Amino acid sequence: MFNAEIGHWYRITGMTDPVEIITIDDQDDRIELQHYDGLIESLDFTDWQALAPIEIETPEEWSAPFDHERFDVHPNELFLDYNPRDAVPVKLLKSA
Repeated sequence: MFNAEIGHWYRITGMTDPVEIITIDDQDDRIELQHYDGLIESLDFTDWQALAPIEIETPEEWSAPFDHERFDVHPNELFLDYNPRDAVPVKLLKSA
């Protein structure tokens, strides 16, 4: 029986950090998982089953490897300083 679902987290015996399933490819019998530290690994279904994965709750700090500063800007605020009169003219090239 195949036990993996995209977006679910699993603990693997002998590993400290959990992994998340990010892709399941039924045609190639492969699964992609992302380790907690961000590393992505691809395994075939047999290798995945051999790891004896146990489904766990989503870790509290699940996004830690992907944390980055977000800049939430409303689209209307993107060009507040833009003045068309300051634009540099572009010279169009004629095709040969």
